[in-house]
Amino acid sequence: MLFLLTSSPLAVQKKSSSGLAEAEALFKQGNLIAANGVLQSTLRQQPNSVDALTLLAHLLLVEDDFENAIQQVRQALKTNPNNPKALATYGHCLFREGEFDLAGDQFRKSLSLDSKQATAHLGLGRLLLTRLKSGEALESLQQAITLAPDLEDAYFYASEAYGAAKNLSMQIQSLERYLALKPKFRLERVQNAEALLKFFRSFENEQVAQINDRSRSYELEIQPFYGLMLVEGHVNGKGPYRFLVDSGATSTVLSNSLLDQLNITPISTAVVKCVGGNGKTATKLCKIAKLQVGELEFANLPVSSFDNTIFAGLIDGVLSTADLAEFIITLDYPDQKIILSPRPAGQTSARTAAGSHSEIKSEFRFLGNLLLVPVSINHLAPKSFLFDTGAVTSTLSKRAAALLGVHEDTANSRVDIQFAGACGITQSVLSVGNVNLTLSDSGLDYGQILAVELKEISKEIQTEVSGILGGDFYSKHRVTLDYYKTLITIE
Repeated sequence: MLFLLTSSPLAVQKKSSSGLAEAEALFKQGNLIAANGVLQSTLRQQPNSVDALTLLAHLLLVEDDFENAIQQVRQALKTNPNNPKALATYGHCLFREGEFDLAGDQFRKSLSLDSKQATAHLGLGRLLLTRLKSGEALESLQQAITLAPDLEDAYFYASEAYGAAKNLSMQIQSLERYLALKPKFRLERVQNAEALLKFFRSFENEQVAQINDRSRSYELEIQPFYGLMLVEGHVNGKGPYRFLVDSGATSTVLSNSLLDQLNITPISTAVVKCVGGNGKTATKLCKIAKLQVGELEFANLPVSSFDNTIFAGLIDGVLSTADLAEFIITLDYPDQKIILSPRPAGQTSARTAAGSHSEIKSEFRFLGNLLLVPVSINHLAPKSFLFDTGAVTSTLSKRAAALLGVHEDTANSRVDIQFAGACGITQSVLSVGNVNLTLSDSGLDYGQILAVELKEISKEIQTEVSGILGGDFYSKHRVTLDYYKTLITIE
């Protein structure tokens, strides 16, 4: 008689549970490769293990393989649609994909089933932060920290929320607590957090980025340049120097040569993600005693540096619109001026009703000091585009081009054009034909539009950037940026 020796269902379940515990331990140690191997073995035994699929999705998300992560967590939710942890993980996957509203639905559903799901509170905090609702964001992030004191990301995003609220001491404390956990993931972010902590500590007991008078309006003269706005300014009483006004800059920036010329000593060094080159570059973090543009004056302003090789002869630095966010900013391209208007007393972040038919109104998301607007490509569901007044032309990401069927090996897709950005020159550029970009109800047709790699920026801000909305779309109009309402108006 032949006996077949097989594992009983109970034995398989025990082995699966043991494997899951081992994978969780390896994950916490930062050994993602080993954890992945154990999870794959576990899933061969139990293909529909919700816990294993959810942990695998979390692991893949850390590795920024968010498309595969979504597949894993969707499989988990097919088995158990009401698993709170899987729902929260799915929300974070959708956030990475740029599906903010759907992500919020998953976080709220998770919390309705389990109000103590820390990662769902974290997700809601991140979403609120993209609307610059720093107070509400901090409530959610503090709830996440209370429920899971070792949740690294909660401290990191809390530091960003305190930064938005201009609470430097708590921003420093949150970064200290983040680093005290000895984070094992996103090592580049950890290195930047260390650099930022050293940088922020240099501002302790000082007033940061003080404007001489916030209660009045300012009118800044500009020099137009192919759809860009350039202004002249003085740094530490010297100049004038020429600055590009840029909503696509995470901070105000001076060229390395100007830093040397003015003997400004760097405090620390970080890595920034940007367009061009390999998508990232080193930057020096500094502070300047005074920046004056027209009658507007900043004191004790944080700045970073960039290599001015590409833009030499054109600009000496970049003025980030984020540093003007205390005002309602009107970029008047037709009349060639910038108007900074004081915010009405008592104004809150309540949404503004739709304007006239001649106006385009669009809310934006704010991530890493960048503005993301919902743009429809060929009338499909909107995707996040970087609203970049420092870009002459609009572009697609290579991932968006691939979704339209244009790849590196597509016939006649590669073009012999060099694309310049803050990170250097991009040699590999694709061309996509017959594309319509629509923001709100206003669209523009492109016979040909370029596509460049935006993977590094997307990875840095942890959400997909599908393109750049440049000056060719709006530089014949008046553009108003209201950071408090996270609203852009084009008229």
